[in-house]
Amino acid sequence: MNDAMQHNAARPDPPKASLDAQTLVRLKRMLLFTNEDEQYLTMAGAILMDHTDDILNNWYDYMLKNNYLAYYFTKKGEPDTGYLQTLRPHFRKWIHGLCTRQEGTTWWQFEERIAAQLQLKNTPGDNLEPLPMIFLRYLSTFIYPVAEAGRSYLSRHDHPAAEVERMHQAWFKAVSFSVLLWVYPDGLNAPF
Repeated sequence: MNDAMQHNAARPDPPKASLDAQTLVRLKRMLLFTNEDEQYLTMAGAILMDHTDDILNNWYDYMLKNNYLAYYFTKKGEPDTGYLQTLRPHFRKWIHGLCTRQEGTTWWQFEERIAAQLQLKNTPGDNLEPLPMIFLRYLSTFIYPVAEAGRSYLSRHDHPAAEVERMHQAWFKAVSFSVLLWVYPDGLNAPF
């Protein structure tokens, strides 16, 4: 996430990491993310958009039950409900963008704003402060609860079980891909 060497005052700021189309495609291939997954992700998005608040409630519940995760969403030891409410529209936008994205700049700019917040940078226009440093081990644990929270909503519709599984796998891969983009080391070249 945040490179400790980046804080060395004697060293000039490193150049920004460039995630070009080739890098994005390579990361997707490493996740076994296919064109078929894109189609199933779009189908999943049509369902999940109606359940973003439920998914968010499940995610918040999971995080707030684990003090090492709750730390990022509390003030003085208590859940910061104002901050959690502020995140809701951002979370909805993230789900929508994740499921319907085109590999264009709007989707990517939103992912970059999330990455900036996670990398201890201000995010102008979002009214969100940078979070305290989140260790990769904790950020990566968000993947499964968020992805799994969507499963029950996908299965409530009249899709065959095989399609539900494919939609869920596409959703899981997309969430994983998003987190990979958030933790892409700012100013560093691969390997990371």
